[in-house]
Amino acid sequence: MKGLFGSGTKDFLLSRISSLVLLSYFLLLCSFFYLNNPLTFSIWSALFDNIGMKLFTTIFLLTFAVHTWIGTWAIGSDYLSPRFLGFASPKISFLGKPLNFIYRVICGLLILVVVLWSAIIIW
Repeated sequence: MKGLFGSGTKDFLLSRISSLVLLSYFLLLCSFFYLNNPLTFSIWSALFDNIGMKLFTTIFLLTFAVHTWIGTWAIGSDYLSPRFLGFASPKISFLGKPLNFIYRVICGLLILVVVLWSAIIIW
């Protein structure tokens, strides 16, 4: 099956690159918590008043969306397919494509809401 972004290799690379961005954001926040103990609201709000942190958070949100979409797409294409459902019962194999479509629409909408809501809060 063709990958989400053109090929399975591109999907694999995008997933791995996005995971590195997510990890670097996580490590940045962990080091910030460690270096600013005890953490107060003024210190926390000063961090997110910084334009660099807002940009890095926006990049984090976009890579989160890509990483999550690739993951949910892989799950849907593996487990919500006519072939997989046919193993459970040949009578329900026809539900694979519609269930996969509904699943992907719901996941896409959830990802979109989370990213947009978070971007509105950050900016």
